[in-house]
Amino acid sequence: MEHAYYKRSRTKCTREDRLSNLPADILHHILSFLDASDVVRTCVLGKNWRNIWRSVPSLKFDFNLFLFREPYLQLNYDECLSKFWVFFLLTFFMREAPQVTKLHVLCHHFDVKQFQLLLGLLTKKNVKELHFEARFSEGDYPFSDALSEYLSSVRRHYDGSVKMQFSTAFENLKSIRLVTVYFNDAMITDKLFTSCGILENLSLEYCRMQTLEVLNISAPNLKKFTFLNICCNIFIPHLFHGRLNMHTPNLVNFCYNGPVISLEFSNVSSVNHVVIEVLCETYIVVRQPNLAAMVSALSCAKALSLPSIVPVYLSRGWYGSICHLPNTRSLRVGMVNAARYMEGLIKLLKRTPNLKILSMKFLWGFQDNWKSEDEDVGCLSHHVTEVQMTVSPYSVFPTEFVKFLLRNAKVLTKIQICLEARELDPRQFYALQTVNIASKTVALSVASISASGRRKCFSLNLANL
Repeated sequence: MEHAYYKRSRTKCTREDRLSNLPADILHHILSFLDASDVVRTCVLGKNWRNIWRSVPSLKFDFNLFLFREPYLQLNYDECLSKFWVFFLLTFFMREAPQVTKLHVLCHHFDVKQFQLLLGLLTKKNVKELHFEARFSEGDYPFSDALSEYLSSVRRHYDGSVKMQFSTAFENLKSIRLVTVYFNDAMITDKLFTSCGILENLSLEYCRMQTLEVLNISAPNLKKFTFLNICCNIFIPHLFHGRLNMHTPNLVNFCYNGPVISLEFSNVSSVNHVVIEVLCETYIVVRQPNLAAMVSALSCAKALSLPSIVPVYLSRGWYGSICHLPNTRSLRVGMVNAARYMEGLIKLLKRTPNLKILSMKFLWGFQDNWKSEDEDVGCLSHHVTEVQMTVSPYSVFPTEFVKFLLRNAKVLTKIQICLEARELDPRQFYALQTVNIASKTVALSVASISASGRRKCFSLNLANL
């Protein structure tokens, strides 16, 4: 028996380096996602890569990653920390590009000398974006003290007749993100956030500010402000409970997450999108009148996201009421499937006469005990065209509220419902067949996502029922 043998053809193997031929801007963008230690290591890839790392405009220095790789050198923690800052300094001094557009530094501990190095390089390299992340404990060095000592040392090198600005290091920054940084001096902190004339993006996340009574932020060009006033260490309470004063005439986006605080704006006419999430350690927190003041201070926002305690606040009428929100076009609110939350939500809708898009997330609620009735709600009668609902696995389906919308929303065209971690049960929608639907163009779409990740969807034209 004869056998036929066929020789497998092999594709020609090419050793062409196509990555090195990419434009410098693309290579810089790719390398910007890597840690600086990895970026420097690319110099051994080939002749064309020898000097690319010297011109990367975005640098990231992560001490955690540096510490993870150093056990092979058998260095203790302090020696490794010292070596990290030496690497930080040499990376800057050996660069060819005069400017660093973005600098990300993540380091557990720093002293005044290291902080002087950081701020000096911010000025020398004309850095535009700074992301500084620290790790604090009870014995850590405060950011405010380090900044104060740095300024004192700088002034000693200049003649007294020279008028020194507070911090030239921060004046050129367009974006600042400070994470787990310890502030303890109100005067230094105020000057820090009032000396940034071109600042456009400011983010304060998990910072330790419990000793501050007032936080002043004055930035004429600030467009986005994120304040995550959250405790990342339950053993070190550091939340800011004072008054936040903001002079930001060009602010567009404002995001706050934390306890109820006193909030004052000098000018918020340009605010477009606002997110407020309130931490409620105790139920008494809801009674504070500052909650209404926080929402009212941002009444000009077109897009507003509010926590679930706002409907409770309105349903009980505690300490005054929230003012009208005539500019709000999109509203997102956390909800609980309970009668008092529904009553408060209706009061909130009456305060948003020009609302067009309503979005809700039902967090929990095991009984649909609220009975819907016909009510004259201005935004539902004339403006609301789209309603979005997300129902968590800890909440029953809000059948009564869907019926309320169908009876009262006269220009409604779309209801979108997402059921999380549950199977779709069509029997939940049988009760809608008896509803007198106000809008003849409304359509219902439902998507369910099971615990296994399986997704089911269906659409229903309610006008044909």
